[in-house]
Amino acid sequence: MDQAFTKQKIKELRAMVSDGDRVAILLQDDPDPDAMSSAIALRTLLGRNKQTTPLFAFKPVTRPENLTMVHLLEIEIQTATTEDLRSFDKIAMVDVEPPFFGDKIPRADIVIDHHPGYPGGSAPFEDVRTKYGSTATIMTEYLVTADEKISERLATALIYGIRSDTLALSRRVTDVDLQAFAHLTPLANYSMLRQIDRPELPISFAQILARAMKRLVVKDHLVVLNLGTVKRDDLIVQMADFCLQFEGVSWVAVAGKLEGKLVISVRNHGMSGDNGGEAVKTLFADIGSAGGHRNMSKAVIPLRAWRKREGTTHDAAIESRLRELFTAVIKAQKAQAAAARTTSARNGN
Repeated sequence: MDQAFTKQKIKELRAMVSDGDRVAILLQDDPDPDAMSSAIALRTLLGRNKQTTPLFAFKPVTRPENLTMVHLLEIEIQTATTEDLRSFDKIAMVDVEPPFFGDKIPRADIVIDHHPGYPGGSAPFEDVRTKYGSTATIMTEYLVTADEKISERLATALIYGIRSDTLALSRRVTDVDLQAFAHLTPLANYSMLRQIDRPELPISFAQILARAMKRLVVKDHLVVLNLGTVKRDDLIVQMADFCLQFEGVSWVAVAGKLEGKLVISVRNHGMSGDNGGEAVKTLFADIGSAGGHRNMSKAVIPLRAWRKREGTTHDAAIESRLRELFTAVIKAQKAQAAAARTTSARNGN
C-alpha cells in the first residue's frame, strides 16, 4: 500500500467536506457489494452517519445475494432524483464515475473508483486506481492509513466487496487487494458472509429453471438459453452463473426480455483468448449497450432495435440466433489467440 500517496488523498478529501456539509453518496444503478461497502467506508472515513451522509442510487438493488447483504448489514439506500441531489452540499460517488449518469446528476465533487475507460477531470477530488481489483480495496487502504477503527459490520461488507469484484481473488487481483483482504479477514463475520453467499431465491427461479433445463444443450462447450419474459434481470444472471457450473461448459449466454429490452448475461471461465466483454461489444454495441470483463459481461438491447436488425423477437428465434452469433465470435477469438501465440513463438517470446 502506498501510504504516503493515500495520506495526501485523505487530507485532500477531508479538507473538502466541512462539518456542516450535507453529503450524498451516489452509487451505480442496482448497486453491487463493492459499491455498497465502499460507500459505508467513505462515510466512516469522513466521520459521518446515515442522516448527514445518506446513500443514493437511481435504481434499487435487485440481485438476491446483494439484497441479503443489504438486509443483514442494515444498509439503507434511498432512491435518487436529480432534484434531491441538488439539495446536497457535496455529491460523492464510489465505484462509478460521473459519465455513467449523464445529465441525471447536477455535478460531482468526490469520485473514488477502480474502473478504467472514463475520462478524468470530472470532479474536484478524484482517486481512480484502475490497477486495483475493487474500490473496496482503495477504501480499506484509506481506513488503514488513517488508522480508523474498522467495525465487524464494515469489515464484513468490505471483504465481501473485494471478494465479489475479484471473483474470490481470481480476477484482476493485485498485491494490494490481497493485503486488504488479509487485513480484513480477522475482523469479518463469517457466519454473516455465508448467509450472503446463499440467499433465498424466488420460487419463480425454480419454475424458469425447470423450463429452461428441458432445452439446455451443450454444443462446442457453449450453452445458450433465452428465458423469454422475466420480472427481474437478476434471474438471467443467476441462470448464467448456474449453467457455467455444468461439465464441459466453457461459455454461457442467457437472455431474457425485461421492460421492452433484451438483456443478455454472458459468462465464461476466462481461459486464454476468451473475452466476454469484447464478445458482447462486437455483437451488440451497434444496437444497444454492451461491455464487461473477460469472464462476465452483459448486453442490454431495446427489443425494437433487435427486431430491426434480426427481423423477429420470437423467443425461439432469438435463442437460435444468439447461438449462431456466439459460436461465431468465440471461434474468431480462439483463432485470434492462436495466431497471437504463433507470432509470439516465431519471435522467440
